[in-house]
Amino acid sequence: MIKILEKSSVCIVYLCGILLFVCAFLTAIEVILRKFFLISFGGIDEISSYILAITVSWSIAYVLFEKMHIRIDILYHKFSKKIQYFLDFFAMLMNFVFIALITYYAYEVFIYSWDKNSLANTPLGTPLWIPELLWFAGFGFFLFVICILLYKSFENIVSKRKNELSTIKKETEC
Repeated sequence: MIKILEKSSVCIVYLCGILLFVCAFLTAIEVILRKFFLISFGGIDEISSYILAITVSWSIAYVLFEKMHIRIDILYHKFSKKIQYFLDFFAMLMNFVFIALITYYAYEVFIYSWDKNSLANTPLGTPLWIPELLWFAGFGFFLFVICILLYKSFENIVSKRKNELSTIKKETEC
């Protein structure tokens, strides 16, 4: 299951990178068109802000798998494996609590917009539930990944096997 989630996160992060590149490209075109031709696409900044929020929520699972979150490894590697197992479990538990709260409130924002049929106060008038659903789903995916890794870290404590959370391979490709 962990390998499937890791491969999925790699594919998702590539897709997010493509979306961000397209937003940057369209923003650059928008700036050039405004400067020299007084023409505007209209809404590129709004769409870019939605894309940024969505890509952040979907990309953090990849960041966790690649160990790019802020960590204090200088002490971690000096402890015994048993203590490392407990530290991994504690870190996953704290991640779970934090992301569970964020996911809950992202859900609340989505449901509020869905119930009220909220529209963006912009010329595009985007139904806000659409980007908010994608934003919430990204946090939901990350919460699911954390649950699996939390279970795995607990399993490492109980079974005293090799700590697989600290040795996740970086060979995954989309």
